[in-house]
Order: sequence, then C-alpha cells, then structure tokens
Amino acid sequence: QGYEELERQLKEVFKERSNILRQLSKTSKELEGIKVNLQSLKNDEASAKSDVQKLLEMGQKQREEMKSLQEAFQKQLNEAAEKAEKQQATINFLKTEMERKSKMIRDLQNENKSLKNKLLSGNKLCGIHAEESKKIQAQLKELRYGKKDLIFKAQQLTDLQQKLAVAKDELEKAALDKESQLKALKETVQLCLSAVLHNQLPTTNLIPPKPAEKLTSPVTKGSK
Repeated sequence: QGYEELERQLKEVFKERSNILRQLSKTSKELEGIKVNLQSLKNDEASAKSDVQKLLEMGQKQREEMKSLQEAFQKQLNEAAEKAEKQQATINFLKTEMERKSKMIRDLQNENKSLKNKLLSGNKLCGIHAEESKKIQAQLKELRYGKKDLIFKAQQLTDLQQKLAVAKDELEKAALDKESQLKALKETVQLCLSAVLHNQLPTTNLIPPKPAEKLTSPVTKGSK
C-alpha cells in the first residue's frame, strides 16, 4: 500500500512535473516570443527614433521652408500693398483726369452748340453779305476799269509834265534871250533920248519924264 501510494504520488508528481514542464516550455516559448517581441520593439524603437529624428529634421527643414515662404509671402504682400497703393493712386489720378476730361467734353459740347448757332447766324449773314459782295465785286470791276482809265490819264499827265518841263526850260532860255534883247533895246533908247535931249537942251524942262517911263513900261510888261 505504501508502494502504491508512493507510485501514485510519484505519478502525480510526474504529472505535475509534466504540467510544469509543459508550462515551462510554454513559458519559455512565450519568453522567446517576448524576447522576439522585445527585440522587434527595440528595433522598432530604434527605427522609430531614427524616424523621429528624420521627422524632427524634416520638421526643422519644413519650419525653415515655412519661414522662408512666410518671408517671401510677406514680401509679396508688401509688394502687392505697394502695387495696390500705386494702382489706387493711378485710379484716383485717372478718375480726376476723367472728371476733368468730362468737364472739357461738356464745355466743348456747349462751345460746339454756340459755334453751331454762330455758324447758323454766320450763314445767314453770309447770305446777306453775298449780295453785298456781288455789288462790291461789280464796283471793283468798275473801279478796275476806272483805275485803267486813271493810269492812262496819269501817263498822259506824266507826258504833259515832261513836255511842260521841256517847254519851261525853253521858255527860261527864251526869257533870258528876251531880257538881253530888251536891255540892249533900252540902252539904245536911252542913248537916243540922251542924244535928242542934248540937241534940244532949251526945251528939256518942257519934256516930262513920263514918256520915258511909258517907253520903258511896255518893256517891263513884255519881260513880265
């Protein structure tokens, strides 16, 4: 009985030992799996660290790129703001120019209307003055004919003036010759009178001096 009991206990011990061995093998397998998992986790952690480092580097690079992009974007915004200000100034200038040109157009339209009215009145005046112009043209024709007549008469007057100048010269020459002749005649008469007076001395007081003046007066009249 003791032996059977021991055998039974041994069987139970063996059974427990087998269970424990199975559990140990199972545990060892699990430990191996855990080791493998730990190794993979270590590997994953290393790769994760490298990935994190890469991600950090990429993040730093992206932050730098974002910073440069932000600076470029800010620069573009500033340029766009300057362009917008310039365009607004240009728009204001163009608006002012448009208002000024619109005013000029209105003024020109008003002036055009007044010019049309003036043209209408001018056409009426032209119609009125056309007849006067015809009359004036007829008068101008008459004046041209009169002018030709006046030119012909002026030519005749010029010819007469030349002839008168020639005649004046001839008359002056003739007057000089006549004066010399009259002077000689007067001297001859005086000589004759003095001879007569010398021969008839007693009767000199009875001879008046007027006949001499009468004799000389025709001479002066002739000289004149």
